[in-house]
Amino acid sequence: METGEFPLLGNQFIAGGNKFVFRQRKKATVNKPIDYLLQLKPEVEYISSLFPTGEEGLYTFDYKRKVFILKKNEYNVVIVEGG
Repeated sequence: METGEFPLLGNQFIAGGNKFVFRQRKKATVNKPIDYLLQLKPEVEYISSLFPTGEEGLYTFDYKRKVFILKKNEYNVVIVEGG
């Protein structure tokens, strides 16, 4: 997963040459929050559920055994490696 700051276009952003989109499940469960991240290009791949931290627009997610922090506002997305 590419880290850094990326412009947000609607509900999509491009990081490291890959296109990602924010999606929502029809129904959240205890282990699966409503929001999740999906890679669209170069191929469709489910990335992770987005776990809210309590602060608006701030989430944690895991990908390939690493934890990341994602901050989303109306203009951009910031992804950093977390603990």
